[in-house]
Amino acid sequence: MSRTITLEIPEETYEAIEMQAETKGLEPAQMIVEWLSEAIGQTQITAEDPLEALIGTLECEATDVAEHHDYIIM
Repeated sequence: MSRTITLEIPEETYEAIEMQAETKGLEPAQMIVEWLSEAIGQTQITAEDPLEALIGTLECEATDVAEHHDYIIM
């Protein structure tokens, strides 16, 4: 399924999009769809927790942190 979106952009912006689209053999609208798809993909990648890679890598003598978290943080 696809949807139609109407954008009002400055002429010089459209001309820049048109030039880049021509270099790839695309219509300006196709170029914009490609850029939006890439931007969404990058956003989903960066939306991950940057500290996730550290999970399970730290050593600690306390093994009951969840049960006694009030005591530990004070």
